[in-house]
Amino acid sequence: MLQFRDVTFQYPGEAGPIVDKLSFRVEQGEFVCLVGPSGCGKSTLFRLINGLLTPDKGEVLVGGRPVKGAGGCCGYMPQRDMLMPWRTVAENVRLPLEVQGGRSEKEMDGLVDKVLSDVGLKAWRNHRPDQLSGGMRQRVAFARTVLTGSDLLLLDEPFSSLDYLNRLSMREWLLAQWERERKTVVFITHDVEEALFLSSRVLAVRGRPISRLASIPVPAPYPRTIVGMQRREIMAIKEGLITMLRRDNL
Repeated sequence: MLQFRDVTFQYPGEAGPIVDKLSFRVEQGEFVCLVGPSGCGKSTLFRLINGLLTPDKGEVLVGGRPVKGAGGCCGYMPQRDMLMPWRTVAENVRLPLEVQGGRSEKEMDGLVDKVLSDVGLKAWRNHRPDQLSGGMRQRVAFARTVLTGSDLLLLDEPFSSLDYLNRLSMREWLLAQWERERKTVVFITHDVEEALFLSSRVLAVRGRPISRLASIPVPAPYPRTIVGMQRREIMAIKEGLITMLRRDNL
């Protein structure tokens, strides 16, 4: 579904590249977490995937095709929910359909109602964003991302602004959505515990510039529970990941 081939990228005015000859791949239907400390370049990788940035060398492929220009190749959910305060929940969710065009009002309403039912928010379709909790707003943002119709979803630390208990609930909720839809998900986080709970495989940034990602399989079946993630082998992987990230990013 996603492949980097010897990708190099440098921001104008910087002394050197932030991504240097990076190659990796993500298979169809995988849930992969990308971990690394703040500022290491994780979000830059997302901007290269969704076409907001163009590699200086190498290429990024989605679905076997090179990414050319922004939009269309994936659904992107940033850290902030970016909901429009003057729009209702339903009107926010239907935005990708309006941008795409080609559907009647009735068709768009049907698709919006279905995805809101899937995320448990159909009863709130006529509410404004300021009437929702933080977790509910993130579910609205996820529903909007799903309606892009993309098989590849990029989620950039979507739960970082939530408190700990809400983050736990949203992790469980997100996995339930993924198990039903089986879209390919790449999820950025700096939280190793979150990465291990969510993903089938963790990609860890190794140093700067980003030239290699360590690939660590998570030996835990789905569905996952907090108790199940306390098993000795999972805790050993957690400690190893934390040690690696601290050593490589000093």
